[in-house]
Amino acid sequence: MPFGYDWTCDNCNYTIRTSGLWEFYRDKNGIRHRYGHPGPKSTEAKQAGVKGFTGVWYCTKCRQLREIVVFEFDQPQNGSLIASYAYSISKIPHKEFKAVCDLCGNHFKDCIKDIRCPHCKKGKLKESARYMS
Repeated sequence: MPFGYDWTCDNCNYTIRTSGLWEFYRDKNGIRHRYGHPGPKSTEAKQAGVKGFTGVWYCTKCRQLREIVVFEFDQPQNGSLIASYAYSISKIPHKEFKAVCDLCGNHFKDCIKDIRCPHCKKGKLKESARYMS
């Protein structure tokens, strides 16, 4: 189930929005596409099944938002709820990826609370909102 977070600077009110976990599928060529939430966005997505989950996370080194694969199942799962449940009970084999920026190699953090604001460089980011899809 996807969540979103707003991180706002306590000095200048600059805001960064992170989110995840978003379901994805892979097409016949192995290219990753959003699956849709709560249900498949297309017939192709439904037939392919949920292959894994992505997140939109902030790289503290590049100072950019990146969509990254958080984890991927060995075999696609039949829908969002089944995929979420399968991962939560860890009985379905899956590949876990270390959250690493593909540009700079920096390790992502799932929480960017108290990092220096990339905009004003004076304040610190605080969680200002939380969303659930």
